[in-house]
Amino acid sequence: MESKTDARTRRWTLGLAIWFLISSLASIPAWGAIYVHRHWSDNSLFEMASHTQWHFAVGMICVVLLDLLLRWWNRWRAPIASRILHAAILLIPTVYLSSVTEPWTALPIRPWYNAGPPTKPVSIASWNVFIQNHEFETIQKTIESLDADIVFLIEVTPEHQQGLSRLSKSYRHVHWAPRTNTQGLAILSRIPGTKFKEVVLGKSQVLALEAMVPAGKFSDQPIRLLGVHTASPNQHGRFRIRDEQLQDVAKWVEQSAGQTMVIGDLNTTPWSEGFKEFLKRTGLVDTRRYRGFFATWPCGLGIAGIPIDHALVSPSLQIIDRECGFPTIDSDHQWIRTTVETSKVDRNPRESEGDNDRSAKAP
Repeated sequence: MESKTDARTRRWTLGLAIWFLISSLASIPAWGAIYVHRHWSDNSLFEMASHTQWHFAVGMICVVLLDLLLRWWNRWRAPIASRILHAAILLIPTVYLSSVTEPWTALPIRPWYNAGPPTKPVSIASWNVFIQNHEFETIQKTIESLDADIVFLIEVTPEHQQGLSRLSKSYRHVHWAPRTNTQGLAILSRIPGTKFKEVVLGKSQVLALEAMVPAGKFSDQPIRLLGVHTASPNQHGRFRIRDEQLQDVAKWVEQSAGQTMVIGDLNTTPWSEGFKEFLKRTGLVDTRRYRGFFATWPCGLGIAGIPIDHALVSPSLQIIDRECGFPTIDSDHQWIRTTVETSKVDRNPRESEGDNDRSAKAP
């Protein structure tokens, strides 16, 4: 007759085996995400799948924490071989994907800029209104509720320009570049003296809008702003076009003196290799880091979506605030709004580094 101790041991062993099987199955997508990340450049489908790595990393962290809780509950009893195998199955994809996506940077743990009240903050908003969104009154109310000094609009059509004409009362300085496709853009500014310029980038001839925000009432130093909408990687090979466009934007940043800012729908997540290379080359700062996750697409998924709308700034610009929000169900993107304060530095940090190098070499 089986003793109570033997029965308890058998139940515990069975429970351990079931949990081992469940955790192994849960880790399969994470292992797949590792493979996708290491081979993303070879396949368009893999590249698109790579933008969900953050979700897999967070999911695996939750699985590991649950695993630790269950082991603590069972007083850490398990054969050493089982411990090693289980740790390898769970920890390897968790550590790898966490190093790639850095999920902790989505926590709003960075203190707000507190070196006294901002003297001349500038708020810049960006929103992909969606080419088929014809709820012009809702769009206008959303833009006005943002109360931003500058608003960059994406996928603007001639119908949008006509339907949103009343915005000229709030934004006296406007540049419309509507198109019948998804490349239409517009910049609205209530800062006097703002100058606009249409920029065609690289071989892909993607349209971007440049705005020069003058020094004065709203800023201590001029800000050169570029609004852009890069190619969406939803078709074969288009992610290569997007990455080429990012490199063309990088050239614009390198050629721009002073404080710069790049905003818009870049159709890439922060952990994309192309995006990381762009930040490394330009030295721009991602305003998202340590301020929130800011998933912006698709709008209906909320926090389960991915952050593909960005606001990137020169290191000399102080980041005061970063927000995003639901506009209307007729748009597939959330809007983002970033508030920055200009500093007394009026040159590109790369230029200053070059001057320092030349000074060091001088006799």
